[in-house]
Amino acid sequence: MTSPSFGSTLPWAEPSWYTGRPSPYYKDSHRRLRDAVRKWCDEHIAPYNEEWIEQGSIPTHLYAECAKAGLLIPIAAGKAIPPEWAHYPIIGDIPAAEWDGFHDFVLWDELVRGGSVASLFIGLVVGAPPLRHFASKSLQDKIFPEILSGEKRICLAVTEPACGSDVRNLTTTAEKTPDGTHYIVNGEKKWITNGMFSDYFMTAVRTGGPGAEGISMLLIPRSEGLKTRPISVIAGPLSATTYVTFEDVKVPASYLIGQEGAGFRQTMVNFNHERLWIAFQALRGCRIAIHDAFQWALKREAFEKKLIEQPVVRYKFGNMGRQIDALQAWTEQVVYELEILSDKDGARLLGGTTALLKVESGIVCKYVAEECLKIMGGLGLTKTGQGSRIESFYRAVPSFVVPGGSEDVLIDLGVREALKISMQAEKAKSRL
Repeated sequence: MTSPSFGSTLPWAEPSWYTGRPSPYYKDSHRRLRDAVRKWCDEHIAPYNEEWIEQGSIPTHLYAECAKAGLLIPIAAGKAIPPEWAHYPIIGDIPAAEWDGFHDFVLWDELVRGGSVASLFIGLVVGAPPLRHFASKSLQDKIFPEILSGEKRICLAVTEPACGSDVRNLTTTAEKTPDGTHYIVNGEKKWITNGMFSDYFMTAVRTGGPGAEGISMLLIPRSEGLKTRPISVIAGPLSATTYVTFEDVKVPASYLIGQEGAGFRQTMVNFNHERLWIAFQALRGCRIAIHDAFQWALKREAFEKKLIEQPVVRYKFGNMGRQIDALQAWTEQVVYELEILSDKDGARLLGGTTALLKVESGIVCKYVAEECLKIMGGLGLTKTGQGSRIESFYRAVPSFVVPGGSEDVLIDLGVREALKISMQAEKAKSRL
């Protein structure tokens, strides 16, 4: 017997397990989380989305409300919530010990559906993991209570104007003072999401010589010499994309994340979850768009027929649906493998796969956004009304394609990683 359907009944508007079809991945706690996040977003976000988009900002008080609702802990944690965070509230009353990668997937699926609120958390998603996985316990004990309570915010500052995806060649420097107690930071970072309202900047800096070996990760508090200014981007202002300048910023040496020279590896490990998280967002964006396009096609008449009665329109929906479900299946497979593998093996075996998954999510987004816009016609170009979510999604597509590594760079990475794993397997076979 199947579970009851949840949400929209239109084709491909929801993941198949929402419709009551069986799945090996989801259990009662995932359904409870889904229901709780959707209810919270429908009450606290949906009524205000258009107003916030028009204003170009989300009220600052909402972040503290998100903390009270139990959203910040799972967002900062990703696929597993550490036991020491169990005393914080978790939305849906999910026990910290039960939280897994599929809870993370469901959480983001529903937050993206909820609208603009997802923009608040990008800095936390990418800025908190290096602190959690690599920082000293004393630094964690100082910073996490501030950011998990919603009192302060964090972001990740890696990308620079001149190097983009070429992280090995970043130029922002952090030089130790003669007494060894502080670093003095100079340089620039660009396209830093959530930077305008962040209190801490998890920053990749150069503490040594050229190349990857000279890069370290440093947590930089907003302080004298750190300046931020907004960057206007195609997806709009809600994510607070920022240009950051460091001019002789003095940072305690104890704010170094791990050891000097480990920053490049820490950045690459962090990218794996960021790329998976981009796929989560892309999937729900596609489902929102196809839902709205279906609603329109079922009632819009042209040439004496409803759009859905036109074979060419059904062809568009069929091609979109098969790509969305294929992307869902691949994403679930990667989430499952990350659950089974250790963190070390997951990073080693799935780094290239996750890069290619992120590429595929961007390609599917581009296709779905364009096809839905065509179905909507002029409404798909309009920022209000029935086509507004498709118009917004169409503009947001570059946000799924560029951040986390551009398509060309990630495809090359995926092939190189696949070949590396293949050669390692061959060597292992030869030793048998």
